[in-house]
Amino acid sequence: MSYNTVFDILQDSKGFMWFASKDGLNRFDGYNFKVFRTNPADSNSIGSNLTLSLLEDKSGILWVGTSKGLFSYNDTTEHFKLIKGTFDRHVNELKSDKQGNICFIMDGNVYKYNRFSQSPVVYSPKQKDRITSFDFAPDGTLWVSTFDGLIKRYHTKNDSFSSYDVFKSSATVISKWTYKIFITQANSILIGTSHQGIKLFDIRTGSYRDILSRNADKTSIFAKNFIHYEGDVYWVATESGVFVYNIKTGEHTNIRKNQADPYALSDNAVYTFGKDKEGGIWVGTYFGGVNYYPKPFTQFDKFFPRNEARSLSGNAVREICRDDYGHLWVGTEDAGINKLNLQTGRISKFTPDGSAGSIAHTNIHGLLPVGNQLWIGTYEQGLDVMDIRSGKVIRHYDEGDGRSKLKSNFIDCLYQTRTGEILIGTSSGLYRYNKTSDDFSLLPQFPSYFHYMSILEDEKGVLWAGTINNGLISYDPAKKQTKIYRNESGNNKSLSDNFVNSMFIDRQKALWVPTENGLNHFDAKSQTFKRYGTADGFPSNVFYRIEQDKAGKLWISTSKGLVSFQPETGKIKVYTKANGLLSDQFNYNSSYRGNDGMIYFGSVNGMIGFNPDEFVKNPVIPQVYITGFQVFNQELQIGREGSPLKRSISYTEDIQLDHDQSTFSIDFAALVFTDHETAEYAYKLEGVDKEYTHLKGNRRVFYTKLAPGKYTFMVKGANSSGVWNEAPRKLTIEISPPFWLSYWAYTFYLALFLAAIYFVALWFNNKAKLKNKRKQQAMETQKEKEIYQAKIEFFTNIAHEIRTPLTLIKGPMGDLLKQAAEVPYMEKKLKIMERNTDRLFKLTNQLLDFRKTEVNGFSLNFVKADISEILTDIFSFFQTITEQKNLNYKLVLPEQKLEAYIDT
Repeated sequence: MSYNTVFDILQDSKGFMWFASKDGLNRFDGYNFKVFRTNPADSNSIGSNLTLSLLEDKSGILWVGTSKGLFSYNDTTEHFKLIKGTFDRHVNELKSDKQGNICFIMDGNVYKYNRFSQSPVVYSPKQKDRITSFDFAPDGTLWVSTFDGLIKRYHTKNDSFSSYDVFKSSATVISKWTYKIFITQANSILIGTSHQGIKLFDIRTGSYRDILSRNADKTSIFAKNFIHYEGDVYWVATESGVFVYNIKTGEHTNIRKNQADPYALSDNAVYTFGKDKEGGIWVGTYFGGVNYYPKPFTQFDKFFPRNEARSLSGNAVREICRDDYGHLWVGTEDAGINKLNLQTGRISKFTPDGSAGSIAHTNIHGLLPVGNQLWIGTYEQGLDVMDIRSGKVIRHYDEGDGRSKLKSNFIDCLYQTRTGEILIGTSSGLYRYNKTSDDFSLLPQFPSYFHYMSILEDEKGVLWAGTINNGLISYDPAKKQTKIYRNESGNNKSLSDNFVNSMFIDRQKALWVPTENGLNHFDAKSQTFKRYGTADGFPSNVFYRIEQDKAGKLWISTSKGLVSFQPETGKIKVYTKANGLLSDQFNYNSSYRGNDGMIYFGSVNGMIGFNPDEFVKNPVIPQVYITGFQVFNQELQIGREGSPLKRSISYTEDIQLDHDQSTFSIDFAALVFTDHETAEYAYKLEGVDKEYTHLKGNRRVFYTKLAPGKYTFMVKGANSSGVWNEAPRKLTIEISPPFWLSYWAYTFYLALFLAAIYFVALWFNNKAKLKNKRKQQAMETQKEKEIYQAKIEFFTNIAHEIRTPLTLIKGPMGDLLKQAAEVPYMEKKLKIMERNTDRLFKLTNQLLDFRKTEVNGFSLNFVKADISEILTDIFSFFQTITEQKNLNYKLVLPEQKLEAYIDT
């Protein structure tokens, strides 16, 4: 809690507990507090940390009265809204009238909140008395109390009050402050005053009486609040603790703070009460915070050391037994023996004080009532025999020499057989007490060097003895046969452990053997054991003692709680400190069941007693809420930057997470407060878990690096009696993919893919077109080549055809030139003809060479030539023509010889 001063308590319709304190408003889910404080930087926060009164209206809206006004609370957004007309004004005591209007005390008057004008309206403005409290009768009539000792009734017709003085017939007091009024179911008014305690006002007659004015020390009672518990019983909050008052009989009990009792009230200054749906009472104090008195569905009587007569002398309870006088004897390992009178509840204590008749030691390891005597085994201090009537030790036995002497002072267990024999288990053997010779003898059937922890006789007369580290031993007198049962490695039908703590025979005559490592059920026919342990649902593998109730259930003490076990069905229920035990760790050889059904177990912190028949099933179906959501262990805050939480997680149905928020944890709580630590849960995340996972104690689950997608978290809860709320609380969780895996990204990828397909198709199409084009071009080229070849062939043929006549001309031409040497003119013309014939012949040869080049490739043949000579030859080719046409035709050559390399 945020502060130990509590002014008002309320359970809302969802099941959350609310506490108005001196430093903030507290919401409690049974495990954790959520504190609402004023924050100047947040206009939606509550306006004052000093919260005074609470009310939930019919619509489920929470109203909070503070030192700075009245506020309404939106549980979805967790925002507070200041009510107009109440700013900076002291608002306390909130109630609703018969019509559901919000009424409260402000500035010494009662106001009603007008929903239409959204502002407060005062009852009877003419009323001048300072009002301290108010309440509504079943018929809707408003009653108020004043600072001056008056009770007033409001009359609607004339908007006025009529007054009743509730001090006029009482003794004179220095103050008539009537602090609180409360209208009972009997239509009377309980009045709490500052100096005259509690008064009861009869509405029908207008009379009153003082019913409880003084404390036991004669000081006046300052009564501050009331609550109806059940029937005619009311609880009264006072400055001197809580009074539980029966309004019909006048019987009352004062509950006060007790420093020596951890289960007592934490503070005597009690200011307020609250009652939850289970019937539990919450007590708000000024200095001690909140106390809770649960409805006793499972009632455990507690016996432990306190500074009073009705308390045990020690914590570590080792032995419990009952004598013939109706006393329960309780031996402890740290403070001697206690005798509990089961009729009166008074406890007598026996400790060693050095006087004659006192017990030998405080560390008790064995108790056995035999008639008028109580046999007492101690740790290393021998054996005492006490006279029960006088409470004095009349005999003492120590270890000694000789056959008939104890060989050990460590007495660990005591047992009386059906024949009346007294057996003593020690750290060095099992002994029989010889009454006639008043000494002891070893039982030869049991090894003398074993440490015996427990002894039991079955219906057939077989003696069983449990040892420390040497297993279980049995002796059958009829067969004169001794057997030793030990743990065998690799044999799961052998005894689970050799350290045997105790033995028990149930109503079906079956033997059960609790050990340091498992519980064993013995099958006499097969001579084997069936083991039980944590794998079967037990809280621990260390088992101490067993008792059986009237219904046949086994009650088993362990190192981690008390277990109710039904062997036929295997059903297990574990009780711990959360259910009202003194401790989860019980002790050896420490249990007892009476004929009245009461069962007692000893623990390391005292003794508990209970009657299983009186256990009542808690019928309240728990409401389960999600109370927290953490991403990477950081709690999400409503409306914070980057937070996906837009409203209270308790009322959120779906949440959207980014891809980098896929590691998260979820808190949940079943809103039950009786034995709330024993509530059970079952959860699963659809999309991840196939089945529900069951939890006890843990209320937080973790999920790590979930893939993007949509999930539904579901959680159910059960109360301490196993009543389940089968309608799971659901939260839809959607994890967005990263942008590269988002819907738009996939749309883009699809578009990109389609575009790629299109461009690839286009590329292939263009490639095909290009191929076809190239093929066509190749065909055209081939065709052109063929045409070209045809042309070449044609020209070659023509060249051949031309060459042949030229050859035929060239021969005669040469002959003519030889004969025309004498005729210059003719010779000149013939030489011209010869040169042109040679030129033409060269051209035909070049055409034929070009053909060869097409076939064999082209090669150049460079030779050094006289360019002037070549030009002179060419000039001579056209000289005749130019002369015929009278053209001026002449050759101009350089003076120097011009040579160059040319292709021939």
